[in-house]
Amino acid sequence: MPRFKLPPKLPFRSIGVAGLGLIGGSIAKAFWPFDGLELSVFDKDPQTVSQAKKIKRFKRVTDDPEEYAQWPMDLAYLCLPVAHNVAMIRRLGQIKFKNAVTESGSSKTSANEAALEEGLNFCGSHPIAGKEVAGFAHSTADLIRQCLFIITPDPRFGPSQTPLVAKIKALHELLGCRIRLMSPAEHDQLYALVSHLPYLTASALAGTALREGGPEVLPWVGTGFKDTTRVGASPPAKWVEVVMDNAQNLAHDLEALMKVLSQMRDILANRDYEGMMALLEEISAFRRLVN
Repeated sequence: MPRFKLPPKLPFRSIGVAGLGLIGGSIAKAFWPFDGLELSVFDKDPQTVSQAKKIKRFKRVTDDPEEYAQWPMDLAYLCLPVAHNVAMIRRLGQIKFKNAVTESGSSKTSANEAALEEGLNFCGSHPIAGKEVAGFAHSTADLIRQCLFIITPDPRFGPSQTPLVAKIKALHELLGCRIRLMSPAEHDQLYALVSHLPYLTASALAGTALREGGPEVLPWVGTGFKDTTRVGASPPAKWVEVVMDNAQNLAHDLEALMKVLSQMRDILANRDYEGMMALLEEISAFRRLVN
């Protein structure tokens, strides 16, 4: 493994990653090469913990959340499912944890509100990265390096949050991440539309094929079905927490989606060739703008 010397003013000298799933494992692996950075990890899965204990790069490994919360870490980096991140934030608040805390969840508002209530030195963040598979075995440093990375400051934390935002930004710039800032509410509204809605839509497409055709249709599917439903194969446990946490934004976006589908249905009912062409050309031009 290549090793890199860190700059003298490394933002954090010790990081405790909570959750060694796809994202948490990838974050930990992305930091592996940096000499001088102390990494410790927590996970509840026995197989993951057993594997992590064999990795010399980790100074501490535990499956006990209470032990994790007591570690002398400069940054508690929470990469658990949304509700578990909130529970860990509550735990850190109970012990009056004074050092920095961030969390990588796909929805931000609940964790942010919990951190406010607990009076933590907190700022949320979100690496825009993922696969349709889960777990430490599928994690890779390349998933995080150079990814789009969202930081979600909230002015209600006061001026003390400003240096924390700068440190989180500097830490991830070491990985080549492209940093953007937005409020937790703005994040959840945006990612309901461009991430959480696509997951539900892909699941609905696959679910329609299941209900209308059953498993018998699968030998006949092509790349169109595979591409449009790919994210629907993701493990539901993570997604259910995300979509329920962001339910209000998603309810609005699902209504908007149904309006587009209803428009398509009406065009088909009227055999309106020109109308369908105009609608699909507009949508196609927009989709081609995606890099």
